Amino acid sequence: MNEFQQQILQKIEHIATKLQNYKTKNQKLMNEIQELKAKIEYLERRESELISEQENNKLELSEKSQLIEQATNKIEELLGSVDIDG
Repeated sequence: MNEFQQQILQKIEHIATKLQNYKTKNQKLMNEIQELKAKIEYLERRESELISEQENNKLELSEKSQLIEQATNKIEELLGSVDIDG
């Protein structure tokens, strides 16, 4: 093999090495993209769960507030009748 053929072979090997490096980097990036997509999906599901939980808590708090208000009104009625009867 002459020197010219040797140089061409070296350049081809150099290009093949670069292509392999690009392929490896591309695969790493694709893996990172998949991981990020999975994280996004998890966070979206978690956000939905938390919003639902927050709505349930608001409803429960509202119901408890109504019960407290009703109990307060009943106590005020009873105290009012005690003053009148007393």
